[in-house]
Amino acid sequence: MEKNLLIEGMTCDGCANTVLRKLQSIEGVDEVTVDRKTNSAVIKGENNVSDKAIHESLADLKYNIIEINDI
Repeated sequence: MEKNLLIEGMTCDGCANTVLRKLQSIEGVDEVTVDRKTNSAVIKGENNVSDKAIHESLADLKYNIIEINDI
């Protein structure tokens, strides 16, 4: 599974690192890359990682996932 995320609210490298750590904490996620300049992230992992789990990982933070696309 590989998903591309569009994320709103990342304004600095600290924000990107926070998003990175939260996405890495999702069960089944093997690899995460976050690009603050494009407000995006790519998640690679097991097929059982749901969009709901991805949304919930950032729900308590100031970041908003605008879009999730399978790659």
